[in-house]
Amino acid sequence: MTTTWLVVQLILAMGMMTPSSQEPRPQATLEDIRFMAGCWEGTFRDRSGRGIIEEHYTTPTSNVMLGTTRFIRDGHTVQYEFTLIRADSSGVRLIPHPNGRRSEHDFMLTRWAEDQAVFEAPEHDFPKRIVYRKDAEAGLRARIDAGAADRNGREWYLRKASCF
Repeated sequence: MTTTWLVVQLILAMGMMTPSSQEPRPQATLEDIRFMAGCWEGTFRDRSGRGIIEEHYTTPTSNVMLGTTRFIRDGHTVQYEFTLIRADSSGVRLIPHPNGRRSEHDFMLTRWAEDQAVFEAPEHDFPKRIVYRKDAEAGLRARIDAGAADRNGREWYLRKASCF
């Protein structure tokens, strides 16, 4: 009985140890995506024609960034979205509210770097992935797609714009 108990304890202890070769990845913070903050403007094209896209993100606090996006054609807003980006103990998540309605799925920040943020919700139909990337030419690129292998997603090139 004692030997069995020792083996069980040893197995449990080993399962709780992290091999030194696999350092745990640090958890993302909103500071990691600060490059998204600001006012951005670009163009879009859909079946009905061309228009202007405006996107605004607040500077991050320790737990929240807020965003708004609107698609404008001929002086008329044809689509809009409110976005909450929240950081908590489970990580950083992007919570979209397309046309003012809460989406069924949150997008978790799964990869980040100094100039890129990848949010994913694999269970969502479309998009499954939202990518923001700082771009020297455009300023900011925003992309939605069905995952890393999707070459047919939608992408917008945004440049810094006045917030007024």
